[in-house]
Amino acid sequence: MGNMKTFAESKIESAILEYLVWLNIGFFWKNTSGGFYDGTRFRKHVSPFAIKGTSDILGVIYGGRLVALEVKSKTGKSTPEQEAFIKKVRSLGAVGGVVRSPWETFLVLKEQNVTFLEPPPGPAT
Repeated sequence: MGNMKTFAESKIESAILEYLVWLNIGFFWKNTSGGFYDGTRFRKHVSPFAIKGTSDILGVIYGGRLVALEVKSKTGKSTPEQEAFIKKVRSLGAVGGVVRSPWETFLVLKEQNVTFLEPPPGPAT
């Protein structure tokens, strides 16, 4: 089960999707193209049209720009195929990156010139 997403990554993925919904800059979804858990074991379903390394979160910003985010835990490492996918979509004008939190998602969007309202500051100290 080496390809299964860790519990930590699943929680991070959910938090990032909630953040993207909150931003209201487009629509986003969890990409589930790698396989599935049938209740007993992880099974691969490979389409001849599948692209290995496709990002965990995909979306489209209003205006038509694709977003591809690979979600990793604090210690998770992206595969060469995941890095190649992100590099390819970025070369075509899409937004892409490896993210470990909603904050890193904010940084990737801002770095790649996505227009949106910045999140409110954290709690006062």
